[in-house]
Order: sequence, then structure tokens, then C-alpha cells
Amino acid sequence: MFALSSSGCGGEGEVFSPFADGGDELGESSESDAVETMEAGEASQGETAEQGESSEDADTDEGTTGPKLDVLGADEDTTATATMEGGDEGCEKVDLLFVIDNSNSMSDEQQLLIDSFPGFIATIENTLPAASDFHIGVTKTDIHGFDDSPTPDPNNPCAYELGGLLSHATPADEKTGTGADCEFSSGANYMVGGPSLADEFACVAEVGTKGNTGERQAEATLAALAPGNACSEGFLRKDALTVVVVITDEDDDWSEPDADAATNAQAWYEGVVAVEDGLESNVVFLLISGGSPAWGDCEPLDLMTMTGADTSPKLTAWAELFTNSNLGSVCSAGYADYLEASIAVIETACGGFEPIP
Repeated sequence: MFALSSSGCGGEGEVFSPFADGGDELGESSESDAVETMEAGEASQGETAEQGESSEDADTDEGTTGPKLDVLGADEDTTATATMEGGDEGCEKVDLLFVIDNSNSMSDEQQLLIDSFPGFIATIENTLPAASDFHIGVTKTDIHGFDDSPTPDPNNPCAYELGGLLSHATPADEKTGTGADCEFSSGANYMVGGPSLADEFACVAEVGTKGNTGERQAEATLAALAPGNACSEGFLRKDALTVVVVITDEDDDWSEPDADAATNAQAWYEGVVAVEDGLESNVVFLLISGGSPAWGDCEPLDLMTMTGADTSPKLTAWAELFTNSNLGSVCSAGYADYLEASIAVIETACGGFEPIP
């Protein structure tokens, strides 16, 4: 499955471990015990070859709505790791989750992601011809806007849930997912492959900038993957590769006192791997963030100009625990190069995919 994460807010709480006990869809399982996470402090992590170094300005990607991107960005900072070992079953199904930061500094980044998406999916289809069955979900990083705690719309409750998959557009200057229905061809609150996919993603992935500035990228990811979550019912499948994509310009703010980043990262990692019944090689984790240390093209986050990004030690420590992972800069002028590099990681994971018994 694929997943993209963004920053958000939410009250302190517990997140269900995504282990599933039965059924063809993970959403049919009962909820497991809640997993508490602790606050992350600064964490040590492996430095990547390009982090912390100055990088040349990247070429800006051209936005497209067709099945492929004509222009790929250049000189983007990426670091990829992948395993070449695994089973020989391969994967025919991919569940892709995008976790998108909906705080007030993320407007440009959301558009860059939307522009790069058609080429990303087209390249996956061309590289993995056997992978023909996609579920694609989008969620945000907070529970509700920073200005109030609204009463959920009974006709659209998932827009008000942390980890709820979104299926509605976000009107200008309004709360995420509270606009018109994006009319997914799937009839569910996740998308499937088809001629309308690019338009559907463009409708839902522009999650706006009215989210709480205390982003909860990890909590949103785990909630979206949790069994028993009615707002992601049917999205996860036992016989599908899971891909999570998180995009944010700040670090995770979900924390408990006296914890370090490594402690949080391990708990979050175990929660995601539980989705695949502990088969870690069945998960791909992609992180687009400010990096830790900072990517060379990232200036400190400036909320006056809405440019730059904060470093992300907690999220980076989380991403680096996955064998199949790729880290890239949220400050890049376009994400096509990063997403193209991520295809190799997905291809490796797909080649070693082992269906959950």
C-alpha cells in the first residue's frame, strides 16, 4: 500500500496497533490494544550523503493532468535504501496511503505533490506491470482546525477524524475535506486505478492550510492503518503491498514527556509493520520532509513567508527503521525526481512481497 503523511494536530490519546486477525480486508479485524507513544527528543540517526550539504537549485516540474509527467525535476535530494531479498511471489495489489500536512505553510508543497502524482502512478504501472490493482487513500495530520473543535458533519464524518480517509474537496480558507464530494469511481473513501484517478487525487490531495500547527503525522498514519477504523474500511488488504507517503515541513508533535526520538520511532515502526503481520519487507515508507540534519536546499521554516522547513529528527528516525524506505526534501522545486527514485524501492519490495497467510 502507498501512504503519504502530512502534519496535523490532535489531542493526546492512544493509537490502535494495526494487527489484524482475520478477514480478507484488514478493516474487518477487531481493534488491538492501544499503543502509547512517548515524546521524542533529539535522536541520533545516520547521516545521508546529501543531507546538510548545499545543493543546486532544482528545476521546477511542469504540472500535468495526463497519465504521465512530461518533465521530471532535477537535482533533488534523495536517499534510498532497499532490500534485494525476499519471496518470489511478487505483488499484484498495492495500497498507497498519503499523509499530507495541512498546516498553514503547506500550500505550495501540496500542489507540487499533485503535479507529480500522475507520473508517479504511470511509472509504477510501467515498472510493475503485474501490479494492476491499487487502493489510494489520503489523510491529513490534524483532527480539526486550530480555531475551534467543530461538530462533525453526519454526512461527512471522516473529515473530522484523525486518520480518516478523505473523500471531499477542501474549499479555499475552509477546513480540510469539508467541501464538495470528489466522487471517487470506487464508491468508497479511497481511490482505485482508472481514467479519473488523476482528477480524483487532485480534488482530495489539496487538503488546505487550516489545520492545527501541532502536526500529528505518526498518529494520523497509525490511525488510518488501524483495524476497525470505519473511516478507512476496505482500504487495507492482506494480499497487497503497503506504501506510506508522508509529506510535511515540520516534525511530529505527538509526544510524551521524557522520551527520545528513538523510542517514539520504534513504537511507530512496530505499529506500521503490524499491518503486514510483522512482515516488515511488505512495507515501503516514503518521507518528504525538512530532513535531519536539514537538507541542503531547506532554509529554516519562516511562517511570515511560508518558505523553508523545520528539521524532522523524529520522523527521520522513524523512516530510517524501514528496510524499504526513501527520504527526500520537502523544499525541492518539484517531487518528480524523488518519486521516480522511490519506484526502485517499491519495485524491490514488490519483488519480495509475501502475502499474509
